[in-house]
Amino acid sequence: MKIFRAYDVRGVYPKEIDERTALRMGKALGTFNPGKIVVGNDSRLSGPSLKRKLIEGLISTGCDVVDIGMAATPMIIFSTMHLKCDGGVMVTASHNPKEFNGFKFNGSDGIPISFESGLNKIEEIFEIGEFSQQKGSVSKIDLTRDYAEFLLLKISNLDSTRMKIVVDAGNGSPGSIYPKILRETGVDICELYCEPDGNFPNHQPDPSKRENMRDLQRRVLETQANLGFAYDGDGDRLGVVDENGNIVDPNRVFALLIKQTLESRPNSKIVYDVLSSMMIEDTIRKHNGVPIVSKVGHTYIAQRMAEEDAALAGELSGHYYFEEIFCADDALFASIKLIELLTKSNREITDHLKDLPKYHSQVSEAFRFPISESEKFSFMKNLEIELREKGYKINTLDGVKIAFEGGWALLRLAHTESKISVAYESRNQEGFTKIKKFVDEIVRRIPQ
Repeated sequence: MKIFRAYDVRGVYPKEIDERTALRMGKALGTFNPGKIVVGNDSRLSGPSLKRKLIEGLISTGCDVVDIGMAATPMIIFSTMHLKCDGGVMVTASHNPKEFNGFKFNGSDGIPISFESGLNKIEEIFEIGEFSQQKGSVSKIDLTRDYAEFLLLKISNLDSTRMKIVVDAGNGSPGSIYPKILRETGVDICELYCEPDGNFPNHQPDPSKRENMRDLQRRVLETQANLGFAYDGDGDRLGVVDENGNIVDPNRVFALLIKQTLESRPNSKIVYDVLSSMMIEDTIRKHNGVPIVSKVGHTYIAQRMAEEDAALAGELSGHYYFEEIFCADDALFASIKLIELLTKSNREITDHLKDLPKYHSQVSEAFRFPISESEKFSFMKNLEIELREKGYKINTLDGVKIAFEGGWALLRLAHTESKISVAYESRNQEGFTKIKKFVDEIVRRIPQ
């Protein structure tokens, strides 16, 4: 498996990524981006040893490393900016199972480094093995208090003592950090699986999977809580459960954040990915915002957000980005903003959701089909040519997206495996049925 991916470096430990990989990765990064570098790790069992070797590699190139300990990825971005560093690295495999680990990188501006914006160069240096040789240093610091104060200062005083929220951290690193900060908003917090444990004994730290949300749903009902929050392994992805124990679609969570943002910042730009529901663009326009579409993936969205000077961004996977916190996709800050929304309105989240339109959609992560590795690019190119010749209106920003009257369909290649993902949506059932039939005919032609 190729460990360098579109957004980060990731693989199975110790088969694909081990301490030798981490040492070489530190040397490659330090050669590419010398200076002061922030480093942290999530709760995975291999995290401490990989981080030690990563730091050793960085120091050998002359970097001065700031180790902030066990942390969440948004804290690396905050620390980079707070300490005026030249970059940051988080040792994490995000929402993946326990046997995985990896590295996420960001630059001096806090923006994640994608393959196109520098990860390709790091890979090249990693492979060639020509590294800078100097002597750096390492220091350790706990910035949790600074991070908490930074976030809490972004919201006005809340009377949230009537709210109860269940927090499921999935035994990831956010469990030792996020509940403590959330309590400072005045909310009654009920903790679920908040003890960091890299074995992830209760469920995978991935709130995008329904099976990982079941315990949270039950606990919300048992405690009669107003909300349930679930976080992934490194704390940049948020899952939400309403007061009735139902999972709230990330598109709808994003729509609430959009309305909240545009109430205070009308005419702002909002970035969303090509997989997002039409509800997102409709909500942006309805509330006097400017919609900006992006490729799928947190690095692309954060970069587009910074380029456009956008106020907010979001994507289907539950990542929400905020300009006031360096364009970071911070699940804790998204949680705080939702608390602010419900507290100030004195309404439950279901009351807010009733105001949003509903469309017929199929945008499941599991809706993927195998495709021949040798033919996948030619298949997509030929599909684009065929659809253009037939007069369809298409967009090729990220895959092939076909516009229909009142709906759309998107076919795009997966970044990490030989599969093609398919999504489609319509404003009504009749249109949905027609688009499904159209897509099914294309799917039958996929070479395997």
